[in-house]
Amino acid sequence: MIVTREQVKSMWEKFVFHNELDPDLPPMIRDSWLRSKKAMVDPFRPYGWIKEIDNEKYRSLIDWSLPLMEGLYSIVKGSGFLVILCNENGQLLLSIGDREPLARAEEIGFIAGADWSEQVMGTNAIGTSIAIDRPIQVFAEEHYTKICQSWTCSAAPIHDPDGRIIGVLNMSGPYEKVHSHTLGMVVSAVKAIEYQLKLHENAEKNVMMQRFLEATTNNMKEGILIIDRDGKIVKANNQLKKLFRIPQLQLEEKKLDDLFNDPSICSNHPLHLQNQELHLSVKPSNAVHHVLVDKIPIYEKKERIGSMIIVKEIEKVRQFVNHLSGNQAKITFADMIGQHPCFIEKMNEARLAAATDSNVLILGESGTGKEMVAQAIHNESKRRNKPFIAINCGGIPRDLLGSELFGYVDGAFTGAKKGGSAGKFELANGGTLFLDEIGEMSLEMQVLLLRVIQEKEVMRIGGHKVIPVDVRIIAATNKDLRQEVQKGSFREDLFFRLNVMPIVLPPLRKRKEDIPLLVRHFIEKLAHKRNKPFPEIRSDFLEALMQYDWPGNIRELQNMIERVLNQCAKPVLTAADLPEEIFRPLRLPQVRENVDISRNEIKKQSIIEALKQCNGNISKAARYLGISRSTFYRQMDKWNIRY
Repeated sequence: MIVTREQVKSMWEKFVFHNELDPDLPPMIRDSWLRSKKAMVDPFRPYGWIKEIDNEKYRSLIDWSLPLMEGLYSIVKGSGFLVILCNENGQLLLSIGDREPLARAEEIGFIAGADWSEQVMGTNAIGTSIAIDRPIQVFAEEHYTKICQSWTCSAAPIHDPDGRIIGVLNMSGPYEKVHSHTLGMVVSAVKAIEYQLKLHENAEKNVMMQRFLEATTNNMKEGILIIDRDGKIVKANNQLKKLFRIPQLQLEEKKLDDLFNDPSICSNHPLHLQNQELHLSVKPSNAVHHVLVDKIPIYEKKERIGSMIIVKEIEKVRQFVNHLSGNQAKITFADMIGQHPCFIEKMNEARLAAATDSNVLILGESGTGKEMVAQAIHNESKRRNKPFIAINCGGIPRDLLGSELFGYVDGAFTGAKKGGSAGKFELANGGTLFLDEIGEMSLEMQVLLLRVIQEKEVMRIGGHKVIPVDVRIIAATNKDLRQEVQKGSFREDLFFRLNVMPIVLPPLRKRKEDIPLLVRHFIEKLAHKRNKPFPEIRSDFLEALMQYDWPGNIRELQNMIERVLNQCAKPVLTAADLPEEIFRPLRLPQVRENVDISRNEIKKQSIIEALKQCNGNISKAARYLGISRSTFYRQMDKWNIRY
């Protein structure tokens, strides 16, 4: 046990002059002396090393530490002690103390900017506490440099909330006034500083999180309201104020029922709402907004402390759903293939229709591309960025068509979806509703449709609320509606409402000159889709297609091309690759006119023609037709061809 200064001094002299370590030397001091000697610290240096220091960099540390330093000094005032704050490198930032010890400290360079690290000044409370990251008290000759040996110093490192050393608090006084409680007071003050730093960091984090919350909510497309358990508004984002046209005033501290008239959103019953469709009346204007509302309770330790309310404009939600579900027109006039004069004339009529907002009636046989024309009209119109909803009036049972078109309320009929459902008119609001096969619609539905077109409003089945709709109607049918009117199966007033801009599409047999264009278009599309090369198309292939009447029109041609490509792996397409039904009364250049020939005859004539073209060379003729030599020989044997 070290009890006297003389004993410590003797140990120091043995080590400094003779490099001998006394076994009774405290371990922390012994290790520090060894580090000091290794760092070649001069134990007889007359003063400390002063460096420049940027106090502004450490302003926060100084501000948080100063009240605790003053509290410490008030305890030891008049006893010759100094209270000192250093940075993480051991440089002095601030000293508080009596006048006389401050003057003595100045004589040895123990002032602001002085580097009292262990590497520079050897063993001392400031530098050694940093080196070992522990509180330490250094007594008299335990200091490695002689100029410090009249002092007893007690120091403890200061850590930030992440555990990094950011400074040191030190108390130095006359060596004879050493007391273990001195170090305890320093440690307590350091703990208080670290606690203040933690509180400050938490406060900054709270402010930062509040800023993040504000930035996040204000950049959301939905309106956000956060309320407490009593319905008082805690937070409202900018989108909510914009949605309900509320002046940029503080909504916080107001009650929810000061903003809305609807009890389902203002009361605590129910606590939870999900995708609830509401017509919210907003005070004080009483303006009604059609919205979807989610109300989500917020809990802390199983106790509800409030709710978050998410409000979405129903129109924007439907636009998003329409986009995901494909309720958008993809075809434009640039996608319409054809050069025949009658086709060009009809496309010009369609473009004129697109420039207006009038209803359009597209007439034509099945497969002539009525929906494609409808999509092109929509995409050329001012409604191009709004929904395009298509419904097949002949493909839905009559008793369900009404709910599809007009929607229904909760409980309207057995099996109705909870909460009800919007109809196609609501979903198409602002855009275009394409009614295909309008001639199949029942008279009962025709009456309801006529009312919606006239009044521009819809009422859901089973409901009483009138919903305004802004929808352009494009109808299509393969029937002669004038005849249907005469027969009494189609209302005359509805026909006149729809027949504002009539467009009659020609069948494919009336524009056969477009068949080669369409064939190449379909083949190119399929080849690209399957990542295959574009095959060579022989003239007999196209000639056979031109001779066919195409009762299924363009749709039948497209399906036929897809079937041929699926069944044919050759790089060349010839008439022999076409299915049997194509070869009805047909003429080919290689045979006499007005002779009915079968598919087998076509294949036979193809073999003969290939041999002629290749001067009897079997290998070349087989390559010409895109078949193997063995297949070519079999075909020659089958039809007894000798060349």
